[in-house]
Amino acid sequence: MATQATDGAALRQMVNLARKQSIGFAFCPGSKNDDVLLLDKRQPPAALAKDAKKIGSTPKTAFGRMSADAKTIWLECESALPNLAKSIRKYLKDNGISTDVQLADGVAPTPEPEQSAPAAQDASVAPEAKPGVDKTAQRALSQELKEAVMKAARAGPDAQRLASAAAKQIAAQIKRNDLEAARTALSELASRIRGTQATSPEQTAQKSAPPDLATARRDWARARKAAAGDVRALVAGVKKATADADGLGHAPREIAKLVQPARQLDSRLDTLLAQIEKAGSPAERQKLTQAAQRQIGSHMGLMNTAFFKAVDQSGFAETNIRATVLGSLRKVNKAIRG
Repeated sequence: MATQATDGAALRQMVNLARKQSIGFAFCPGSKNDDVLLLDKRQPPAALAKDAKKIGSTPKTAFGRMSADAKTIWLECESALPNLAKSIRKYLKDNGISTDVQLADGVAPTPEPEQSAPAAQDASVAPEAKPGVDKTAQRALSQELKEAVMKAARAGPDAQRLASAAAKQIAAQIKRNDLEAARTALSELASRIRGTQATSPEQTAQKSAPPDLATARRDWARARKAAAGDVRALVAGVKKATADADGLGHAPREIAKLVQPARQLDSRLDTLLAQIEKAGSPAERQKLTQAAQRQIGSHMGLMNTAFFKAVDQSGFAETNIRATVLGSLRKVNKAIRG
């Protein structure tokens, strides 16, 4: 179990490791410039988040997987916080590491009940009521706000942005006992969340149904095979292009090293998908689904490194590695969440 924040030399070591493989991270913003960042290559991110919360001075945490290239650290979040990339960038800079930090395109977070989104924390931790205040009504409205925020988190990013923007104002109204205004604002928020989900009959007809798991598994197998073939074609293309060039005999070996991380696209995800198909209980399926989502996040983080963003424009061979892998991973994620 991680018992202290990752900083100094240990932090630099873990960042270097993140350039080779994805690692777990958890971040707890401090109240007085005492942020906590935990990094671990084995411990699950959710467990790291619990440790960070114990060490930190606030109840808020973000966690997920971290990967890095030469210039950028990529965060694939299972649970995020506002300004997370900026906060971690500052933490790293304070520890002598100057690098860009970005949230990677990836899996939508799977919220925990007490931590579905940053706004949910504001809603569920209502301050002490003033004397004479209807505490029962305040608690009921705080719970209603928390449920609205969790519903928004499930509805998608548009609804989540609406809830995040409104939650602090509603929580403040509850705190000062302006309960009628809070009820009105909650009603408006619920209506706006429903509005983000509304579609016309034409749009509904155009929407493709979520792929079934078996189809998604087959698609992932094809994507892995296609990506492996593109990697071989790329190495062969470099070899051919540099065969007669003086001083470039090492180029094929160098490109082979650069594409080495593609071996991470192995059979582990396929194994998890097969286990999900055979899961005997909802609890078992949920556990396997979360493991699969972490694997998907790791693969997406790899595809969002600088090398794989640029590899398909190398000119040495016609490849489509990144788009093929990301497209298939999104289908798999949609299938296991559907």
